[in-house]
Amino acid sequence: MTDLSDQIIRIHGIKGARSACRVMAKQPFILLSPENAALTHGAQWFGDLVKLVRVEFPTAAFRTILDCRGRLSGALAAIENGFDGVIINPLPPTHHDQKDRLSDLGRQSGCVIYDDLSALAEIFEMADHMLPDTELDRRLQIHLASLGKA
Repeated sequence: MTDLSDQIIRIHGIKGARSACRVMAKQPFILLSPENAALTHGAQWFGDLVKLVRVEFPTAAFRTILDCRGRLSGALAAIENGFDGVIINPLPPTHHDQKDRLSDLGRQSGCVIYDDLSALAEIFEMADHMLPDTELDRRLQIHLASLGKA
């Protein structure tokens, strides 16, 4: 999962996840949770959302990343939920052993631990908390066309 060449799409709820799956169809992408989602919504919320869209869009080819900034324990829940990656706050040098243990757990489960957001620089913000479905689809299609991916 260290390859982040697929389009990263940050959603805020089920409406954004559905739009991403509709527009991306079978093209691989990464479904990114809202910022600080482990803190504000919990890992289980994102896990349930992912399960729903996987059932509704069985041919959608996406990976998942949960934003656990603000709640490090959310990273453990994310690993247990089978997410492909988690974002954590950078830990001070005195806590590198904690990050190493977390990264080792992640590796064993196929979950990458990110504490440097530069790897996630190209994020499409879905804005599904503000816009209707048709506008979400249209904006994502325009974005993909601008990248030559549509």
